[in-house]
Amino acid sequence: MLPLLKSAWHFFRQNDLRTVWRALISRDAHPLLQFIKYGCCGVVAAVTHNGILAVLSLTIFPASKGMIVDGQVLDEALRANNLIINNALAWPFGTLTAYWLNVLFVFTSGRHGKMAELTMFWIASAIGFFPGGFVAHWLASSFHLPSLIAQLGFVVTSVMVNFLCRKFIIFKQ
Repeated sequence: MLPLLKSAWHFFRQNDLRTVWRALISRDAHPLLQFIKYGCCGVVAAVTHNGILAVLSLTIFPASKGMIVDGQVLDEALRANNLIINNALAWPFGTLTAYWLNVLFVFTSGRHGKMAELTMFWIASAIGFFPGGFVAHWLASSFHLPSLIAQLGFVVTSVMVNFLCRKFIIFKQ
């Protein structure tokens, strides 16, 4: 890992902003630049996912800590379960956004056919979803943490699993 960071630092020091920008938008970017691009695409996908989750949590399936529903404070167990339901409903939209952006800006397709690639992308996303959902539910129900903190646990867990699967299994580069 240290040699990777050193080579990235050397690249940034030796090149002007235009060269760094060209490398950043290139498909053949330094692994650190590729991870930065992956992170930026992930932010857009996470905003999509969490935006839908927020709307659902404030309307259809209440999932905000301390929320008043029918004149009573939302039960903690129901809140934790609704958080999982809302994540499950938001998941397809975030996953499609992530796939589209990853294909456009981060990874090179071609290791598998398009349909196999998309299917594997969904499977990797599901593999990341389940431990993320477990962490979010655990943080909300066991520690009674606010839904926002529990959701951060979901995001961090899912991102780690997804990047590894997408980089080394699904895409060519």
